[in-house]
Amino acid sequence: MEKKNLIELLNEIFFPLGFKRKGNNWVSNGKELSKIINLQKSNYSNSFYINYGYNINSIELTTTMHIYNRFASTDKEEQKAITNLLDLDYALPQDQRLMELKKLIIGIIISKMKMVNSEEDILQCLIKRSQLNDIPLIIKKHFQLE
Repeated sequence: MEKKNLIELLNEIFFPLGFKRKGNNWVSNGKELSKIINLQKSNYSNSFYINYGYNINSIELTTTMHIYNRFASTDKEEQKAITNLLDLDYALPQDQRLMELKKLIIGIIISKMKMVNSEEDILQCLIKRSQLNDIPLIIKKHFQLE
């Protein structure tokens, strides 16, 4: 499988949801926030990472994303599957890889992103986190979480 096949899959998933592609990013701009999907190539192998998150439109952007997440799972088997599916050198039929990736992306990324549509939704997600070490200070101050 090649990167272009992965891009085509992400287009197929995110275009119907109102995202527009800009390079390796898919962006959906809302009134209060923007939702971002980012395809990142590994520096060490023919593997990719899918990052996703949010930018609050009323706050200056000093990083790639105000709220950053990586397509991953806390379930060890599911995480192993994600890692293997995004490793384009891992031996797997292309149709199977694309079908399994689509299912996981919809189940993990889309299900979470559909629930976040406002600053209040972001605040509720941040409150549920065990730590906020990866949240920019400007966002913590905005939500009075420091």
